[in-house]
Amino acid sequence: MIILKKNREHGTLQRAILDIGTNSLRSEKIITFIFGNQIHYLDHLAPLASLLEIPLVVTELEIETLAKKFYPNLQVIYFPPSEVAERVVSHFDVVISCFPKDLFDSIFYIAEELHQKQLINVWCPHGNSDKGHASPFMEGLSKERWAFVYGKKMIDFLKEKGAWNQLEEVFILGNYRYEYFKKHEDFYHSILPFNRKGKTLLYAPTWNDGENLSSYNTVSTFLIDSVPNHWNLIIKPHPHLQVDASSTKENVIFLNHFPPIYPLLEMSDAYLGDMSSVGYDFLTFRRPQFFFNLQKRDPNTDRGLYLTQCGTILDPNKDIFTQIESIDHTPFIKIQDQIYNEVFGKDPTIDAFTKTISQAALH
Repeated sequence: MIILKKNREHGTLQRAILDIGTNSLRSEKIITFIFGNQIHYLDHLAPLASLLEIPLVVTELEIETLAKKFYPNLQVIYFPPSEVAERVVSHFDVVISCFPKDLFDSIFYIAEELHQKQLINVWCPHGNSDKGHASPFMEGLSKERWAFVYGKKMIDFLKEKGAWNQLEEVFILGNYRYEYFKKHEDFYHSILPFNRKGKTLLYAPTWNDGENLSSYNTVSTFLIDSVPNHWNLIIKPHPHLQVDASSTKENVIFLNHFPPIYPLLEMSDAYLGDMSSVGYDFLTFRRPQFFFNLQKRDPNTDRGLYLTQCGTILDPNKDIFTQIESIDHTPFIKIQDQIYNEVFGKDPTIDAFTKTISQAALH
């Protein structure tokens, strides 16, 4: 992790992170935070909390259970929703969350007023999807003062959406979730809920938010019916899809309550998606990617289809696996490498995290 921009004087955030880096002071002044049943934030904030050796504070017992089950070396703290604002304001200074400032303030404003204290919210992205070009999500970050980003592509997007110039501190994370996975690879291999036989396709559809881009309801039945015996199909829907389904086929598995994505990516031979940020994560492995474009948008002009140049857009009216097996992946490796570096860069290793932060904060 590196600090891209710094204030002239050390603020609370720099001091708190410096404390972690040097171990000279207490690091419990900084936390990661999930409010409510936002399960899709867990795989972004839990690895970061573990790597920085700070707690993850949650307000839902289900998320507490999932965090303890799927993320080793993680301290999880549960506060009831009615008490969380008071407890966080009383005990912590810096909160890393996926909430933009307006939502963050709606949770903590009253407690901050009562204590005459202002928390620092550090915004953390929960993926690098191509959503946001057609909706105002990124513009909603225009009030942030501190932010984490993966790399250059996200920085450029913030600039385009008018959410960059006001930032006082920007911390470049790189592909920290993959580094976390590598640290605990043996653990994740031991908890995978299936044995791999033959090739594996991971289908990770997004949900139908304001852009209505999910392919799941249209193609899932046809996709499952067409799976040949020599392929495995893992379906990992976005948590907001609320899919409650299963299959009688032994080579088809639904993973609705398995938050970590990198164990699944590492063991998949190919990826199939629509607008999910999981496709960018899969670039880590430079393997075949396939996409649905049910809205028939033009990939040559539509920036929301940027990732599709890393693979092949499939025809949902033809046999999916026949198309997949007929494509030569080799021509896509170069562009996958290029776009991976745009998104994540050639980041420092996790072992250098705290050292890099502490050195940067001293300048």
